[in-house]
Amino acid sequence: MDNRYIDKVIGEMKPFFDENGFTSFEDYGYNNDKKAVKVEYNNDKQMYVLLLADVDEEGKIGEFSEITSWLFDDTQLERDAESVGIDFTETLRENMGIKVTRKVNANVDLPTVQKGDKYGIPAFTKKVLDTFPQFKEPYKEYIEKYGNFLYLNFFGTYLVPQIKETLKDKSKKSIKKISDMVEPAYAQGDNDTVNAVVACLAAACYNDEATTNAVNEMLSENVHFKAAVNEFTSVIKSKKQIREVLVK
Repeated sequence: MDNRYIDKVIGEMKPFFDENGFTSFEDYGYNNDKKAVKVEYNNDKQMYVLLLADVDEEGKIGEFSEITSWLFDDTQLERDAESVGIDFTETLRENMGIKVTRKVNANVDLPTVQKGDKYGIPAFTKKVLDTFPQFKEPYKEYIEKYGNFLYLNFFGTYLVPQIKETLKDKSKKSIKKISDMVEPAYAQGDNDTVNAVVACLAAACYNDEATTNAVNEMLSENVHFKAAVNEFTSVIKSKKQIREVLVK
């Protein structure tokens, strides 16, 4: 993976830099009289990294530290880099206490599925939103914010914690609710959908014995599904960059 999209990341951040008096001090580095910012791409981890440092009264830049990062591998495109820039800008606004009132676009459509469509990410997302309607507005806000749907980040933020919460009471009703949501996606879904479903369940199980037991019970008759979840749980334990996307 080369660094070909870093200009798109910076391009999304540039209006924020201009509004707040930041000027360039080196490649992909900007500072004003209070803060200094750098954006880097870590090839080993395949992540964009946002670094921040304080600027003292004499204009001297202090030590940089990482404040956020975004997994970005060879499967992602230019539009995804723009989303990285949007997220990094939001992080800087929060860090600097700069508030922006955001209105949700009423024209953002919820995912739909037509008869005969393959079971892809839109179909699974629709099932998630039908199962947990409280995530419909966050979905709209997410699309408005990033311009496209980075589904693993969204599911890591909203769906994974909800799976854990739903399975907590160990009732048949709760188990069926999750089972009805994930099993058709695993059985009928395309590769991206199957991988996403497995990843979400594995993330819910990560360092959580109660959820692990509940998921294993739920999938007790689906040996392959159960094995895939258990295997991916091990991947999450060993790979920090995947953990940061799925485990919030």
